[in-house]
Amino acid sequence: MYDLNSISGCLNTKIIGQTVIQYDNLTSTYAKAKNICGTCPDGTVVLSENQSKCTLRFGNRWICSEDKNIYMSIILKPSVNNLITSKFDLVGCSSVCEGIYEACGLECKIKWPNDIVVNDRKLASINCEFIGKSSEPSGIIVSVCINANMEEEETEKIYEEIKKPATSIKLAAGEAVDREALIAGILNSMEKHYEEFLTKSTVSNAVLFCIMKSALLNRRIKAAKRGKKTLRSLLVKTVDHDGCLVVTDEKGNEEILGSGETIIIYEGNS
Repeated sequence: MYDLNSISGCLNTKIIGQTVIQYDNLTSTYAKAKNICGTCPDGTVVLSENQSKCTLRFGNRWICSEDKNIYMSIILKPSVNNLITSKFDLVGCSSVCEGIYEACGLECKIKWPNDIVVNDRKLASINCEFIGKSSEPSGIIVSVCINANMEEEETEKIYEEIKKPATSIKLAAGEAVDREALIAGILNSMEKHYEEFLTKSTVSNAVLFCIMKSALLNRRIKAAKRGKKTLRSLLVKTVDHDGCLVVTDEKGNEEILGSGETIIIYEGNS
């Protein structure tokens, strides 16, 4: 199990992580967070050593490995009206990247809207969901899955199962990472972005970080609207203040792509 005292000793927050609930095994940390969100304080963190059914955007699966990785969901309940999941995708991505760098010096890239990669191999993923009705949300759950200390044979099994290349912090950095220190680093970083959102209703620092660490910037992608089969070639320009992707089509016309409606099918060099 995670050492909660070690996490607490590394925390420098007033909200996020002040309440931590951990489990040995869950269906998913998101499902548990959704179930308890009405009775727990803002910033509550749900941790689990394993998840039996972890789903990400559009129903994609995350293959879990017990006792080696990090699976957590953070419950945020800000008293504001402009909750946008794409903003918190950026908060989650920037917080994870910052936490990883602080813990072991590993530089990661962000594949918009919610994947963390090293050398085009997936290392982590973030998934944000509203609490309550999407028209009148009472909060948001930021769920994080990180391949922390998996061995090469375990990442190879992931590729065999879902045909997508994966890696872990241990493989990319060359040594195991202290999971408790990493969790605390992520939560410390998230608190700074959350404080900006609470005071200014912006996440400008997270936006700038995600632009700087983007794996797609100035690259050509092929993308489709959710539920559509038509692929279009687009050039990625930047990320806007709401966390949407700014692209230009083959005629040079600028478009804004929302994370909830866009599926990136293929990446290629521009």
